[in-house]
Amino acid sequence: MTAPKADPLYVRYMEAFSASTLHTRSCTACQNGQVCEAGAPIHTAFAAAQDAYLARQSAKRRT
Repeated sequence: MTAPKADPLYVRYMEAFSASTLHTRSCTACQNGQVCEAGAPIHTAFAAAQDAYLARQSAKRRT
């Protein structure tokens, strides 16, 4: 029996979360509530992926 395919949107969300977390661990600016120049696109990508995933989950619950 084969495992079900992973949801691409969820995978992208988790990869973005991981990238954001890893960056924040090594960036003192991002640890202090600021966003550094290098971290801004990483954190923005995470927020966008999270919003997309949660919006889809919310839409599924309404149907």
